[in-house]
Amino acid sequence: MRASQNTQAKDFHSDILDGISEPLIVIDKNFTIDYVNQTASADTQINALGKTCYKVFHERETPCEPCPCMDVFNQGKPFRKIKTFDQNGQVTSKELCAYPIFGQNGEISHAIEIVRDILQTPKKETDISNRTEGFQLKKNGFLPDQIEGTSFCGMIGRSKKMRALFQMIRLVAPSSATVLIYGESGTGKERVAQAIHQMSSRRQHPFVAIDCGALPEALLESELFGHVKGAFTGAISHKKGLFEEAEGGTLFLDEISDTSLVFQSKLLRVLQEGEARPVGGNRSIKVNVRMIAATNRSLKEGIAKKTFREDLYYRLAVMPIMIPPLRGRLDDIPLLVEYFIQRYTQKNGKGLMHLSKEASEVLLRMPWKGNVRELENVIERGVLVSQKQEIALESLLIEEEVTSLGYAPSTSLFSATQEVMSKVERERIIESLQECKGNKSKAARLLGISRASFYNKLKRYEIPVSL
Repeated sequence: MRASQNTQAKDFHSDILDGISEPLIVIDKNFTIDYVNQTASADTQINALGKTCYKVFHERETPCEPCPCMDVFNQGKPFRKIKTFDQNGQVTSKELCAYPIFGQNGEISHAIEIVRDILQTPKKETDISNRTEGFQLKKNGFLPDQIEGTSFCGMIGRSKKMRALFQMIRLVAPSSATVLIYGESGTGKERVAQAIHQMSSRRQHPFVAIDCGALPEALLESELFGHVKGAFTGAISHKKGLFEEAEGGTLFLDEISDTSLVFQSKLLRVLQEGEARPVGGNRSIKVNVRMIAATNRSLKEGIAKKTFREDLYYRLAVMPIMIPPLRGRLDDIPLLVEYFIQRYTQKNGKGLMHLSKEASEVLLRMPWKGNVRELENVIERGVLVSQKQEIALESLLIEEEVTSLGYAPSTSLFSATQEVMSKVERERIIESLQECKGNKSKAARLLGISRASFYNKLKRYEIPVSL
């Protein structure tokens, strides 16, 4: 690879490559990795330099086939391939693009490979009824219009607001500045914090998260700062705090607005002095962590109400980041729906499924108070409940929201729930009969019901007595 004589030019080129949101690597003819951009480093979370790409990314002992880089070295021109991977039960498709790099002798010395996620998305229409057609999965699992580059550090989105969020993460990550993340419940505040960590120089060190609102003040202080032996009843030995556990890495403090003023003053000292004092201790410990805090409430309102320290706010909000609510990025709902359907059909061993048009229209009109987390729960329910390839509106079990939107599903929430419970009960009875080799008395005892009740259920569910 032609080396630049200008160090500033090198840094400039590296900054450009690091700004690319897709994973990018540079390899030589032996498939040894010479360069990895920040996105690729975040994906692997290991030091890939000097190692072979097929070992790092695919856990193989030999080069992958087909491989676009291999084609580049053999034929001297760019190549593009689509590959499907099955990781943790989830099938994902990626576009691999490889380009040659020529050395001073005019021969190919290296290849650049860029990996892009391929997600299935609908056509970009302004009319909701047209957009919902994009929820339908084809037989091969893809939709007609595939939009590339919609995944970023585990987050999915192609809306303008999400692209702006991804860009902000890229800008913030390389620094050591404290970050304050604003976002409603379920928007993915911890995932944003993880993305900042993964794209920073601290990615080789721990990422530690704690929910400040889930613990009482005394326990929260002990968890973060640690304690010495005898500091309080039950402190039988010295305990490291999370500041020490996260040394060199990132500490994520979720729901920072739920902390007390006393605790906030101790946290402020850590930010000002870089020191943490264990509970009951008389000496402070130097700590080197990047702090990222998050809240679902306005801290400025807390300052006005005297429930949050103003000086701590300005220490935390060096780099504020706003996560848009799901109702503010409707273009991302089809992407997320498709991702969750694929995820939970794979997880539960079901075939291809898709939403009905009516269900798709409802999802695009819902308020989504629980944001992405709520949408994920709705889709998981739909996949589990539906017995058909098409997931009907009633299978989503969102009767309250549906009624408020003016829809009248054919099956009530109670009826749908009863249907699911009956199916589970029938399967459990069949399993008990098989386990007891057809002995109905033993099967009834195994289920903890009377023999008469057992026979009634056999009749109700039309279970063959010969099982």
